[in-house]
Amino acid sequence: MRVHPLGRLLRWALGELEEKDSIFGIPRSLFHVPKTDAPYRGELFGHPLATPIGPAAGPHTQLAQNIVSAWLCGGRFIELKTVQANDELEIPRPCIDMADEGYNVEWSQELKLDESAGEYVKAWALIHILHRHLQFPGPVGTVFNMSVGYDLEGIRSARMTAFMDRLNDASAEIAELRDELRRTFPALAETEIPDRVTDNVTLSTMHGCPPHEVERIGRYLLEERGLHTFVKLNPTLLGKEEVLGILHDRLGFQEI
Repeated sequence: MRVHPLGRLLRWALGELEEKDSIFGIPRSLFHVPKTDAPYRGELFGHPLATPIGPAAGPHTQLAQNIVSAWLCGGRFIELKTVQANDELEIPRPCIDMADEGYNVEWSQELKLDESAGEYVKAWALIHILHRHLQFPGPVGTVFNMSVGYDLEGIRSARMTAFMDRLNDASAEIAELRDELRRTFPALAETEIPDRVTDNVTLSTMHGCPPHEVERIGRYLLEERGLHTFVKLNPTLLGKEEVLGILHDRLGFQEI
């Protein structure tokens, strides 16, 4: 898996738009053009939100071009790929393979933490640039939601702290991206791009994580990090019998 600099991604997107009237394989006819009077528009954490839908965290929300693809198709609440302190894992890829029954490799991390943060900042910048270039009406109306895991020790580590700090204030990084744009796309270099990529987080924990640990992590994210916090409750908290009853009896997945 390779990451690309902003200039290359923008050349790809705008070149394809000019030649094929599409971006990242998505035809313009499928772009979601926000309506300023749409009944589903709203606010979240004080930020305008053009649509209340978007992709959940997964392998598809870790590369900048994939995040932008979700945005082009109407996703405006975007849960970024879950990150963790340990990014040296030797595990099958992708971490989730979903057709009918699905396979989810836990403790997943497919990019280095530094690369993940870079992709999220680039995606944030690209979305604001494309909103302007495509002349979409109204505010960008997009909320990024970072997703972190999987235990308190890892989330409080220096590396994860640096990751969250970077998304809380990306001003230096965005300034560097502007310098790159001034060399490659000067007409887009002064696009307004907020320095704060996100002020909210989703907590993901492993099956078997005790409730008191979930609470401690939640308190840390709320009280010490000052982040609006969502907590994903792992279905296994229901217990083995209840979970198997849902899978086997109610949903018909007999092979799981």
